[in-house]
Amino acid sequence: MTKRIDRSLLAQQVGPLLVLLAELEPALETETVLAAVREAVALPAGQRRIAEEVVGRPDLLTGQAAAATLPGVLRLVDALVRAGATTVVAPLCPRCGKQRPLGRPFDGLRLCDGCTRKAVAMTCGRCGKLRPPARRNDNGHPICQACWWRDPRSWKACTSCGDQRRVAAMTETGPVCTRCRPRPELVCGICGRTGRGSISRATGQPMCDRCRERWAVCSRCGAGASVKGGTLDAPLCARCINPDPAFWTRCGVCGITWQLTTTECARCSLDRRLRQILTVADGTTATQLDRLRQAFAQVDRPDHALDWLHNPGVRDTLHTVALTRPTITHQALDAIPPSGALAHIRSILVVAGALPPRDERLAALEPWITKTIAARETLEHQRVLHSYAVWHHLRRLRGRLDGQPASHQQVTNIRRHVAGAAAFLDWLHTRGSALATCTQADLDQWLASKPAPATRSTNFVRWATTHHHAPRLTAPATRWTGPAGPLDQDRRWADTRRLLHDDTYPTTDRVAGLLILLYAQKLNVISTLTTHHVQHADGQTLLTLGSRPVVLPAPLDRLVNELADATSQTPGGSLINTPSTWLFPGRWPARPLTEGALARRLHAHGLQPRQGRNTALFMLAAEVPAAILAKMLGIHIKAAIQWQQLPNGDWTSYAAEVSARSSSPASPASNNRTPQ
Repeated sequence: MTKRIDRSLLAQQVGPLLVLLAELEPALETETVLAAVREAVALPAGQRRIAEEVVGRPDLLTGQAAAATLPGVLRLVDALVRAGATTVVAPLCPRCGKQRPLGRPFDGLRLCDGCTRKAVAMTCGRCGKLRPPARRNDNGHPICQACWWRDPRSWKACTSCGDQRRVAAMTETGPVCTRCRPRPELVCGICGRTGRGSISRATGQPMCDRCRERWAVCSRCGAGASVKGGTLDAPLCARCINPDPAFWTRCGVCGITWQLTTTECARCSLDRRLRQILTVADGTTATQLDRLRQAFAQVDRPDHALDWLHNPGVRDTLHTVALTRPTITHQALDAIPPSGALAHIRSILVVAGALPPRDERLAALEPWITKTIAARETLEHQRVLHSYAVWHHLRRLRGRLDGQPASHQQVTNIRRHVAGAAAFLDWLHTRGSALATCTQADLDQWLASKPAPATRSTNFVRWATTHHHAPRLTAPATRWTGPAGPLDQDRRWADTRRLLHDDTYPTTDRVAGLLILLYAQKLNVISTLTTHHVQHADGQTLLTLGSRPVVLPAPLDRLVNELADATSQTPGGSLINTPSTWLFPGRWPARPLTEGALARRLHAHGLQPRQGRNTALFMLAAEVPAAILAKMLGIHIKAAIQWQQLPNGDWTSYAAEVSARSSSPASPASNNRTPQ
């Protein structure tokens, strides 16, 4: 039944509209309807025109307001919906079908902003893209807003900095650029810092410019996305701030990313930039580079990848790689001048499956040896150096590696030996002599000069004598007499306590330092540990360092388990998402942390890796037999015997000592004891 309406209101201009709404929305009060009319338009003439159009077309209130000729009708519908109307329905965009604010009419129907831009879009006369026109050039061709902003004719001198730049705002003093436009200093609701910013439409809280570009892992859903709210400790993404899909618009390219505008999202921007860089003049892209682009399309942090592409060296190297024809191979990349960007791109291509994996240290060593051999003056010296470098050092190294990657120290040792041999051969050539005619006096004079390569060439001289490339020469061998530097047991235990109980240190650094101080491990061994070296049995955590796993004491077992669990996820420092089994993953995908990087991290905490390892190995050798020490720590038996002979001589009396011990249960091995 129609609600009773005051006759004095019916006599007014909007009386028929009140009657219509009383029938459609009987629950709405008359004052509520009148307030909605006043909100839609303030002047009586405008209220009369809205009432006439709505009464003439009642379907405008039930979802057909897109056909309204007056924009005030849309405002009236919105006000009634907010007031609690149930029959009155906000209109959908006639083109995209989404419930969005409608703007100016196009072909008799009002469209949303995105559809309006598509409807009026024209081919830009400058960039050739289909965009809404902002200006027309001298020939009458349309120019989009982006091209007009880049046109110096649209620039003006900023009244603040004086530069000719695009006008961002007009102030009382004149035009100002984007950098100088006045904005209030606000306390950011996310980071708490005071700086230039604006009020977020998503949360209603201030947000600084730095946080608007911030990406993080959402503390609620765990997705990597742009930060829309929360705090630095508990950031939130768009879906967790407001799960209502109607509140957010979508990226204008992919239509997936939730954001406040239809601008290109970071992921689509990354894909566009990669297409521009990787596409050559004929418009094609190599298949391997398509895999690279697809790998980047799945990254959790496209902002990091965009920052990486902002580097001119990276862009130039990627474009050079794209020009490689017909296919991209390791050999083709080797022909490009080496750089850090090229090495990084190669590692990403390997992870993406575009290139087969290879040992990069060994691959870099081989051309260096070839170049070093070719630099010798005589064919005889080249032949001898080739036999020494390739058939002696490289063959032995490959046999030791057994498919594993070479360490930095292994490659460095070969380089030093080969460089020392080359220096000795060059010295002989300058004296008019050769290796085959070298005398003991010549060798003694070379060694007496004591240049840096002289001590490294003695191994080559002994090899040359053994293989009859040189006469019977005697070159002294360098004997290891013990660790260099002091052995400070008190400092070792103090550093161990600090790493065990101080939670302010990163878990990676704590575990690496404890493996040095408790188990005398080398940095190159620590950096290549994987999750497969960690085992669990009978509630204990075991770590395989040698042929026998070692039971880890508390709290080291907890730290190692945390490290293994953390590395099962994608490392935050890697550009692309790739599974990693390294306990100490590096910044490059599928590669561990280098020995140098690990050493720098430990030095930053006041640790001395070499001194700590020497002290630990010295004390362990004094308490554990050499055979057991070699199996537990993964060192060679000869090295274990040498260390064992330093503190206590040998273990010939070990059996007698064991039989003389008390019958009490044996204490755990010292390498499993940790300070309290």
